[in-house]
Amino acid sequence: MRRPFAVPAVVLVALTAVACGGSARPGSASPLCSASYEPRELVESGPLYPPLPAPGKSRGETRTTDVAAIKKVVAAACDLPEPPSDVACTAELGPAFALRFVDTRGQTTDLTAAAYGCQFVEGLDTRRYDARPLWDALAAAGLPAPRR
Repeated sequence: MRRPFAVPAVVLVALTAVACGGSARPGSASPLCSASYEPRELVESGPLYPPLPAPGKSRGETRTTDVAAIKKVVAAACDLPEPPSDVACTAELGPAFALRFVDTRGQTTDLTAAAYGCQFVEGLDTRRYDARPLWDALAAAGLPAPRR
């Protein structure tokens, strides 16, 4: 005997998987983005000006050891989308910010976040873009962030 709803159920499952996959958090093998990441300190350097990043051209470093604030910054960085293959960015230059995350074991993860063009974030396993949520999280943590 044939089940009348077997095919529609399979189609529904397939459509659900496709729809959920479109808005899923980008996959990341970066230790920073793992659920077990335990931050100890965040050091932000910047703004840095081109050529990027240029050690010694920073306006200083700002540090925080507020674990809750660091976790929000980490979540914002890890949730940034990967750029589409056809992304088009403006050609202007501007400042970037260097973020050094230190975990409870002393391991570091360094990110560079551009505050211009497509606002690329480098240093995770894949390039991310549109760093506006990252700027909001840094500002909420009382750290320097570009104005929107």
